[in-house]
Amino acid sequence: MTNENFTIKFWGVRGSYPTPGPQTMHYGGNTACVEVRAGGQTIILDAGTGIIPLGRELAARARQSGQPVRALILFSHLHHDHTQGFPFFAPAYNPGAALRLYGPGASEQALEELLARNQTPPAFPITLRDMHAAREIRAIGEMECIVLDENGIRLARGGATSPEAVVIRLMKSYSHPGGVYFYRIEWRGRVLVYATDTEGYVGTDRRLVAFAHDADLLIHDAQYSPEHYRGLNGWASTQGFGHSTPQMACEAALAAGVHGLALFHHDPNYDDETVHDLEEQAQAVFPPAFAAREGLELTLPTQAPARPVAEKRSADAMSQQVGT
Repeated sequence: MTNENFTIKFWGVRGSYPTPGPQTMHYGGNTACVEVRAGGQTIILDAGTGIIPLGRELAARARQSGQPVRALILFSHLHHDHTQGFPFFAPAYNPGAALRLYGPGASEQALEELLARNQTPPAFPITLRDMHAAREIRAIGEMECIVLDENGIRLARGGATSPEAVVIRLMKSYSHPGGVYFYRIEWRGRVLVYATDTEGYVGTDRRLVAFAHDADLLIHDAQYSPEHYRGLNGWASTQGFGHSTPQMACEAALAAGVHGLALFHHDPNYDDETVHDLEEQAQAVFPPAFAAREGLELTLPTQAPARPVAEKRSADAMSQQVGT
């Protein structure tokens, strides 16, 4: 029987590079990785170092259930902090596991070629071919959507789907060097939008606003403080780097009418206190905003919320369970 919950768990929330240590213990130091479970499907957003503990957890679940790991891994883009954990993803070495890896690329083979280069000796001792899980690796285009249902996983270009299908739509943005994919995951009227590595525009990104319209939760890049972004207080300016401030994330959330906002991709220079301060600044603009942290698990409402956009909710009110 399919689990009725639509759950989201953060396994890595940092940008650029991992930052382990006592100063990042609350929000965590692993790079980008988010697990989504809906309709009996496991979907992994990005493969930063957060995918390493997630891999151990999936292997443990498989042993407990007696069912092999089956997962779809979606890459937002192919910068190192979004791929660096994959060589250490335990299920990839299990011949009984089945993995699909989709993401951007100029050709269907582009994603596989890049992942293979990341694991080419002498840079890394174990090649992609040495990972014995069943794999489908391919680049996908913006016009395609991914449908997951009882018949498996397929790519489609619109058309009718089963009411029980998990549907994933994508949007290509040019607000990050080299471009980036945003993902919109829909199941039973509930919606999650993942928009990491994006930089806000004057008047906000109208394409993202339309893509994220009325989502239950928007996960949005918020790497830099306004002072850091503008090059104040001793910081070098990061304008044009392809990352947002919490205020930019809030502006997009308000314009899109989303019901929750997770600030994501925290700068590796920021300790827990700094991230907390930025969270409070965001909540002054958009009260349902919160800073994503490792181990945080949210369950989306059982139905898409029917309420005015002006009615705000806290992260705790939006979720039915929060785990550490």
